[in-house]
Amino acid sequence: MKARFSDEMIQGCLKVLEKGEVEDLFEILPRIGVLRDPRFDEPLLALLRHEDTRRREFAAYAMGALRRREFLDALKSCFRETEEIRDAEELQVAILEAIGAIGDDAAVEFFLPLLESSDHERRPKRGLRRRIVEAMGAIAQQGGDRTLAGLIELTGHDDPELRAQALSEIAVAYWHRPNEITEATLRRIYELRDDRSAEVGESALAALQSLADVGCRRAERLFKAPRRE
Repeated sequence: MKARFSDEMIQGCLKVLEKGEVEDLFEILPRIGVLRDPRFDEPLLALLRHEDTRRREFAAYAMGALRRREFLDALKSCFRETEEIRDAEELQVAILEAIGAIGDDAAVEFFLPLLESSDHERRPKRGLRRRIVEAMGAIAQQGGDRTLAGLIELTGHDDPELRAQALSEIAVAYWHRPNEITEATLRRIYELRDDRSAEVGESALAALQSLADVGCRRAERLFKAPRRE
């Protein structure tokens, strides 16, 4: 009975994917995430190429809900295409969230060049850059060591807001394994207490405190250490 009920739900979702209105698509998003049927793949890939931006947004969110690495190339291609489109930020956010949810550690090689670009015309807007760091944080939380290294690299970025955000994402990545954080990473956080940017210094302190709160005694000692005059 359960299998038949699930198949009926899958067929209903497929029908909406093929002919549904945009509102109908977003309504079935939770079901797609639960059912995770491979029959959704081709319709979603087609919707990601659709001329309607909202349908493309839905497709990206649904791909994130399915969490299949097979979607990554299509998502990255779609993001690159939207760099040439005005008013595409909501679609770009959906793509970034999907890539973060899928959790492939290799995505760091896609993210970092976006943040390091010296071409100000092509560099993502500030809000979108924050979303990129958030997506990196989502991957780091899933054990992405290469992405975690990328976040540590961002603590030296020329934008203090990104330095501060990278520190927060590093701390969150270790919440479920606080005592696995390396000494070098802790020391890097500690050093940034004295960053020239007050925002970064406060973020470094907050990162040490949050790690201490979840059981990292080394972070607690560093948090309580006296500040340099």
